[in-house]
Amino acid sequence: MPKLLASLTALFTALALVVAVGSIPAAAATISVVSMQYSAGHPVPHLHYEGATEDGDLATLQALYESFVKCRLSCIGPEGGATALLTLNGPGGSYYEGLAIADYLRANHIATVVERGATCYSACAFAFLGGSGYSPQEGIGTYIDRMVEPGSIVGFHAPYADEENFTNAMKERGAMAVQGDTRNSLAVMVKELVKWNVDPEVLFYMVNMGPDETYNLVAADDLYLSRTALPPTPTSAWVTNLQEAVRNVCIRLVSNYERADPLDIKETFPTEWVPQIGKTEFGTISGFRLGERLLDIGSCAVTDESLTTNGDYEVALYMTPGIDGTNAPMSSFFNRQEGWSSMGIGGNPVKRILQKGPLNHYLLPIGVPIDSLDLPGEAAVEANRFYMALPPLMATLPDGFELQPARLDARVSSKGNVVVFERVGTAALFDSAAALPGLGRVFTNNAGNEMSFVREGTYSDTGSPFVWFGLKVGDTATVIEAMVVRPDGELADDADMAVLRELMCGTLFAETRLSCG
Repeated sequence: MPKLLASLTALFTALALVVAVGSIPAAAATISVVSMQYSAGHPVPHLHYEGATEDGDLATLQALYESFVKCRLSCIGPEGGATALLTLNGPGGSYYEGLAIADYLRANHIATVVERGATCYSACAFAFLGGSGYSPQEGIGTYIDRMVEPGSIVGFHAPYADEENFTNAMKERGAMAVQGDTRNSLAVMVKELVKWNVDPEVLFYMVNMGPDETYNLVAADDLYLSRTALPPTPTSAWVTNLQEAVRNVCIRLVSNYERADPLDIKETFPTEWVPQIGKTEFGTISGFRLGERLLDIGSCAVTDESLTTNGDYEVALYMTPGIDGTNAPMSSFFNRQEGWSSMGIGGNPVKRILQKGPLNHYLLPIGVPIDSLDLPGEAAVEANRFYMALPPLMATLPDGFELQPARLDARVSSKGNVVVFERVGTAALFDSAAALPGLGRVFTNNAGNEMSFVREGTYSDTGSPFVWFGLKVGDTATVIEAMVVRPDGELADDADMAVLRELMCGTLFAETRLSCG
């Protein structure tokens, strides 16, 4: 058996990147490392979870993370980020294993994404909820970082037992005991959903779903209720009518303020746009009139100044004018292309609406599947992860590298103790990697130009050596990162360093290679 297909039990005595065969049951998920750079918004190691959730999946995920995610909190700058990102595609399975995976993701600040065409049901959906990032900024720390792409499905339902197991349990233990198990499972589910900051308004839908039904996150209000976001992309790619977009935000502001479902608020919310409906100490506001009663909500409006920005909108529920004629905000929405977006208030970042980057889905229609809107934002999501319908061919590596089955845009290989992760895609792949500051690394070589870069050094946390380089040819690019992973736990030797050098100087992409002196 090739080393890179070794079983999990051999992970610490041989080099293992795909650990779904061997000692892992056939029904368990395949968990793999795809690349070291997922997207422009999340330029971190990309892990992938494929298949049914079974006991042992957490141990597999943990082994991969600890072996190949070499740079953790030391790589996160003051603006915040994740240590890695996990994409998921699975039908469900062990409910409690899914919850354990969610806890692990949050504890290690691993973001989650369900991509276009993928589905993530039941136990997979609960694992998805653990997607998190971290910021050293005072008052932030751990925050929610879970995303879905249009055209994907994340589906929830209550835990259940199939008919055969349910009948057997009834015979063996009696109706009252089985009823108690069901009650306990539902109680755990509700407790966990509250823990992951899912809006209480959605609990009814999730608990009410039977074994053949799911509550699916497909519309913008589903994302709002589950505190899930679209991948970070420019707000301008999602807004076609600015006044309608502000109205959609306002409906969600009222829903959050009144603890209601946006679908219920939508039917009675005003449609007339009132320019310069009021003023604040910072300028005029425009929006929708909600009432005239003194010391009560008078309007939901956006600051006129923020309307002139590239999407950094500031919307709030405003009280009726005070004695000085100004309107004071009661509950606010801040959308930021860079930095932190938020709605409402709250001291705990994992218990409030807080997102690094824009909250674009708040500006989208209520009750309409996002994928059906056919907005430019969908192409922006693909551009964010360097997608090409026909990606360039992978680079030609020097002789002796063991190549594993590859995706069209990513490949893993090895030679000796050196593991190689490759990505190909648009030129933005190169630009994104070249712009990274290299936190959590000590460079012995850091050079580059408009068409290539090369960085050599060691990871600060482990002292493990690496090479990291990129080549851009026209509108295509490759970025390659290789690291030394020794099964004996020893430091890299001269042979390992020679392989790294051979890779760096001998790799050919689109008839182009690095210039090694």
